[in-house]
Amino acid sequence: MLYEDGDYCAAESFEENENELSSNIAVSEKTGKRKNTTGRKHISRRDFVLHRGKPVPVNAQGSGVYTATVKKSFEQFDRGLDRWGRQLVIFCQLGLGYSRPTNDVMTRLLKRLRHHFDCALGIGEFGYHWCRELERGKGAHYHLALWLDGDKYRTSHSISPIVQEAWEALGGFFYSVRTPYHYVDDEQSRLDTLYRLSYLSKSRGKGNRPPQTKDHGMSRLRAVDTRITKQSKA
Repeated sequence: MLYEDGDYCAAESFEENENELSSNIAVSEKTGKRKNTTGRKHISRRDFVLHRGKPVPVNAQGSGVYTATVKKSFEQFDRGLDRWGRQLVIFCQLGLGYSRPTNDVMTRLLKRLRHHFDCALGIGEFGYHWCRELERGKGAHYHLALWLDGDKYRTSHSISPIVQEAWEALGGFFYSVRTPYHYVDDEQSRLDTLYRLSYLSKSRGKGNRPPQTKDHGMSRLRAVDTRITKQSKA
């Protein structure tokens, strides 16, 4: 089956909430005190977010994006770019056909990918962002973006089959997408890829899960000194 990222689910039907902060105040069951959850629950419907001091376009059409999530995702993306200078970014859509109360299947997938990438491809480090979506009348599914050193690989041809085999071994099914990868080597390709990546931070399909189960998972690439990186590339 062939889908674009935004076409997997049925057409959106949402009521626009005029007050974006209405869900940002919660009451703690233990203390009875109000907690400000703006940092992790705020939904923005603007067509950009401020990232590293500059406005970056995002796909906020319809449901909007979780502000904190998209900024964290963008930072992980750019930390990879800081490391490698050029970056291959692969987009996958992973179906389950049934819902699970936890994301243990993604933990197992990433463990397998780390092993296969290291042994078969010589990839010891990569960035990622996955999101879990579950909508009424549909099975649970995941969107996964992976990014890695663009000097080692320029296309997804050697990598996507590894992801597909690992996912199908876990009982899932792998969707083909029309544009499975982006190669980032200049500012325009960076912005285009960040825009597509922002889809994973949309609020649509999120929250249909047990309280302790997360909607997102991301890599933890550490910040690097870009001056040292540039010197080593020279």
